[in-house]
Amino acid sequence: MSQYLIPGIKDIPEKVDSVLVEVPDPLGPWGARGMAEMPFMPLAPAVIAALHDATGVWFDEIPVLPWRVLKKLGNYQA
Repeated sequence: MSQYLIPGIKDIPEKVDSVLVEVPDPLGPWGARGMAEMPFMPLAPAVIAALHDATGVWFDEIPVLPWRVLKKLGNYQA
């Protein structure tokens, strides 16, 4: 993520068509649906999957802090 470039104004299309979805989201407050952060939604699952691939351990709590990783790996002593 340290080398991730945030898209700028020249990275968006000239025309954007809006689509109204009139079906409430059962998980959103009052049925609201998110829209602005959609590209970031798969980020947390991707990081968790990468940690699982590297360690063989599933992490079920975010943020994935160093002490949580050590605790899951069995190396943490409080």
